[in-house]
Order: sequence, then structure tokens, then C-alpha cells
Amino acid sequence: MRIAPLADVLKVLLYVAASLGLAAVISPYLYEIGKGFANVALNRDTADEVNWLAEKAEKADFDSYFKRSLLISALVFLVPFFYSLDLRRHPRKREGHPWSVGLAPNTIPTEMGQPLLKVRRGILQTLAGFLITNGFFVMMTWFLFKLNWFEWDKDATRAQLGRSMGEAIGPATGVSLLEEIFFRGALLGIFLRAFRPWFAIVFLSVIFASAHFLTPPPDAFIADPRSASAGFEMLALIGRKFLQPDTMIHSFVALLLMGIILGGSRYATASLWLPVGLHAGWVFSMRIFAQTVERRPDFPKDFDLYMGEGMTEGLIPIGVLVMTGIVVAVYLRIIGPKTPQEQELSE
Repeated sequence: MRIAPLADVLKVLLYVAASLGLAAVISPYLYEIGKGFANVALNRDTADEVNWLAEKAEKADFDSYFKRSLLISALVFLVPFFYSLDLRRHPRKREGHPWSVGLAPNTIPTEMGQPLLKVRRGILQTLAGFLITNGFFVMMTWFLFKLNWFEWDKDATRAQLGRSMGEAIGPATGVSLLEEIFFRGALLGIFLRAFRPWFAIVFLSVIFASAHFLTPPPDAFIADPRSASAGFEMLALIGRKFLQPDTMIHSFVALLLMGIILGGSRYATASLWLPVGLHAGWVFSMRIFAQTVERRPDFPKDFDLYMGEGMTEGLIPIGVLVMTGIVVAVYLRIIGPKTPQEQELSE
């Protein structure tokens, strides 16, 4: 572990804590504003767009307002967070930094992290990642159909399937690009400055899984959403999810494995091409799965541990992710070394 860059790691943790804290504070007020807006707009002759937004605000529960508050808080702190970081390709020496006080000069790294490299034909890596994740999705869906655990949605038709695929491309592309630039591009670069690669990847994967896990439980209930403490009550309900073994197995472990696969592929290729493809494939598959496939009414409840409602819930998705990781590792061996250290050895 390198001491000097730990300040940036602490800034990451502070950024997460500050976003959660601000979301807890503003969510009751956002709820009040949203309901007030809906009450006024729905009682007047307004434009169709305004009426649509008012209907959404009226139907939304407090957990939806909390999610929006968390997104707003993350965006509010994003600019000062990045401004406080030293993300240049060759960071300056930090002999005068408080974290380096008392350290010998040779313990202060002059070049930290892993710069992203220009990869020729990187689009092929993206396509390969997309095909790998979607291939395993098709395999898992076929297996669930063979077990008679899942079936096609009664409303799903070929036209609906094609429409769902077309609608999933945009979110898959946007989400994968944004999250990979933020998590594997910026944050993993920061963590690689402070920790050994394997620890940096696992540490960031825990944060990645937690960020996606910070959603209110389905049965979340806040007695008084307008109370100033309502947001903190929601945080407590979310925190309880981390203490429920079945919930952890159903969602957190799968998200953790995804993060490790994405982080490992970023480090092995020193680029974001492959992680973007893998991530896009997962998002694309999840949206198709959610819109066209449903669990059978006679699904045996004793097997909830093996397969939940979604394609990231249960032991079967975890097993599929393990196999995905193995295939990605084989693919990385085939395309050759890409980290700067491996390139030096191979030249």
C-alpha cells in the first residue's frame, strides 16, 4: 500500500458519505415539492409534458424521491470532488503533502496508478465483451426455461422482443460508458495509486456493488415522508439490507463479481474498451430479461436461493458470472498482455 495517494482514496469515501448525507437531508423537501407541484399542475389546464410530469410526481413513492435525491446529491458533489483530485497522467511529486510527512524519499511514488493506453481495434474488444455477456445470458435463460422455472411473458411477442432490444441499446450504451469512465476510468486509477492491483480492484468492486445496492427495499415504508428525519430512516432501511444473508446472496455478491470482472479487464487491457462491452452486455441483457421473461406462477419457493426475480439474483446467476469471468480471463490470455508492466516484459 502506498501512503502518499491515500488522500485521494479518502476523498472518494468522503464523496460517497457526503452524497448519502445530503440525499437524506433533501429527500423530504424534494418529496414535498414534488407532491405540491403535482397538486397544482393536475388541477390546471397545463401542457401535456407538464401534465405527464405531474402525474409521475403524484404516483411516485418516497423511495423514488430518495433515489432522485441521491442522484442530485452525487451530481452536486461531483464537480468539487473531481476538482480536488490529481488525475493527470503523470501526477506531481508529493514530498510536501501532509500524507508524506516523515516518509523516506524512495517511498513516495513519482508515477502512480495505471495510465489508460490507446488500443488499436479497441472496438473489437467492446464487441467481444458484449457477445460474451449476452452469450451467457442466452445460456442461462435457456437453462431456466428447461427447468420450467421461467417462461416468456404472456404479453411478449416477436415484435415486443424486437422493440425491447431496440429500446435497450440506448440505456446499455449510456450506462456502460458513464459508469466505466467513472468507476474503472477515474476511481480505479485513483485506487491503483494507493494499493496493490488486486486490492484496488476488490476495494472498488465493493464500492461499485454498494452503490448499486443502495436502493430502498421493496417493502420500505416511511410513516411520515415529510418529516425531516424521513431520509435518515430510509438510510437505516437500506443499511439493513446488508445484514440480510439472502439479500446479500441474491444481489450483492453478483454485483461484486461484476465489479471484479470489469476491474480486472480494465487493468489487464489498460483500457476501457473491454469493460464497456461487458457492462453494456449486462445492462442490455437485464433489460431484455425484465421485459420479456417472467418467473412461472408454480415456481418452487424452496429454490428462491438459487434464482430470484432478476438475472442477478441467486446462486445460478453467481455461477454464470464465475463462468463469465473464466471466459474473460481466457480471452485476455488470447489477446496478449496490455498492462505497461507486461508490455515491458514482452518487448
